[in-house]
Amino acid sequence: MTDEEYLTALLNRDEEALDQLMTQYSRLLWLIATKYLSDVSSNTEDIEEVVSDVYLRLWRRPEGFNPARGSLKTYLAVLTRSMALNKRKVLTKRIFNALENDMLDREPLLEASFDMDWEAFYEAVMTLDPVTREIIIQRYFFDRQPREIQALTGYEAKYIDNQLYHGKRKLARHFKELGGEIG
Repeated sequence: MTDEEYLTALLNRDEEALDQLMTQYSRLLWLIATKYLSDVSSNTEDIEEVVSDVYLRLWRRPEGFNPARGSLKTYLAVLTRSMALNKRKVLTKRIFNALENDMLDREPLLEASFDMDWEAFYEAVMTLDPVTREIIIQRYFFDRQPREIQALTGYEAKYIDNQLYHGKRKLARHFKELGGEIG
C-alpha cells in the first residue's frame, strides 16, 4: 500500500491496514525508542509502551499524518522519537526523585557537609596535580570505586590507591593553609 492508501484505510478504521503497518515498521520504531531509552531504563516494557502509544495515536488521529509533508515512515519515526523523549523525561524525573529521596534520608550527613567552607575546599582540590585531582574527584565527588576509576582512566589499582592516599593528605594540609574549616 502507498502512504495515501494507508491514510485512507486508517481514516476508515481498517484494522488490517494498522496490522500491516505494525508488521512493517515495528522493528524500526523499536530501534528508535531503544536509542532514546536504553540508558535510563533497562525495562523493555517502557520501549513497548512507547511503540504501542505511537500506533495508538496513529489509530486515534490518522489525520495527524499528512502525506504532502513527508512519508508515513518518517512520520512514525518522528512520532516515536518525540514520545520516547517524553518517556525519557518522565523516567529521568523518577530517577532524580528517587535519588533526591535517598539524599534526604542521609540528611544528617548533608547537614554536616553544608557547614564546610566549600570555596576553601574547592581551592584545595585545585592545588592538586591534574592526575590526582581527577582521581580524587572521581572517588569522592562521583563516588566511584577504585576499580571503576581504573576502568575509566587506565591507571593501575596500586597507583590509584597511592594517589588517593597522598591526595587526601595534601588536601587536608592545603585546606588548613587556606583557612577552611570542616563542620
